[in-house]
Amino acid sequence: MHASLAAALVADLTTFKNLLPTGLADGSVYALAALGLVLIYRVSGVLNFAQGAVATVSAFVAYQFANVWFQNTGYGPWIGLLAAIVAGGFMGFVIEVFTIRPLTGRPPIVKVAVTIGWLLVLQQIAGLVWDFTGYHPPIKLVDRNSTFPLPGTDVHFGLNQLLVILTALALAGGTAYLLQRTTLGASMRAVSDDPRGARLWGIDVDRVTALSWIIGSAMAAVAGVLITPFIIFTPFSLTLVVVNSFAAALLGRLQSLVFTVIGALFLGVAEQVPATFGYGGASWRQAVTFSVVLLALWVLFRPGNRAVRAV
Repeated sequence: MHASLAAALVADLTTFKNLLPTGLADGSVYALAALGLVLIYRVSGVLNFAQGAVATVSAFVAYQFANVWFQNTGYGPWIGLLAAIVAGGFMGFVIEVFTIRPLTGRPPIVKVAVTIGWLLVLQQIAGLVWDFTGYHPPIKLVDRNSTFPLPGTDVHFGLNQLLVILTALALAGGTAYLLQRTTLGASMRAVSDDPRGARLWGIDVDRVTALSWIIGSAMAAVAGVLITPFIIFTPFSLTLVVVNSFAAALLGRLQSLVFTVIGALFLGVAEQVPATFGYGGASWRQAVTFSVVLLALWVLFRPGNRAVRAV
């Protein structure tokens, strides 16, 4: 009996090691979108539920460039990625300037409702232009068949998985550097702490807020493009990325970039645990995400916690 139990544990551990690269890659995508969420929230105080829809439309813009217009050029995917970043930033600018800024002084729930409206509108646009249910080939920035072993282990990462993980870590570091070491970052921190006081110090609050939305939405665009090799590429599947991103952002208490990234990686790996024991369906992964969301909400909004801005 003990021998059979040990054999089962070894088998489960082997399965989990094989799923670990997938979990870390998924978590890195969540981190990319969550970093944008945190940046937008820290500066403007708005929970942007449109983040997943921005990622969706941006990914389809990349698809149009990479797999339609420049399919046979050899560099179409990278043109598509650049186009997606521009499209994502533009959508963030439009959302903030034309629909969020006019609501300055209104209750936060009103602004949240506006972002939910944008989610529905952008999802419908993506579906009408690129088809709701049709098959869409992913954007292949690198060779999906190449693998690399993790030094000292028998765990192998695909080249596309490494690209996602390294991109997430690089953008997390870049965002931290932006906030801590640059003039724009200092202005963002000032606006985050006290928008009225920042105006008195001569900071262009509107410009800083718009830039936070542009940068945060561009991060969502990168996440949307990089996740296409790992999912069934449709408007609905991409939009749902925002649920996982919110879970990661909540684990970071909507403030900490470090804990947001750690939370996203944790969530990506945790979603693979059911598959380790033979429960690999989407419903089990959603159950893990839902549990993490509930835990994070309890930590964030429990009595006495002051982490959430009243804007």
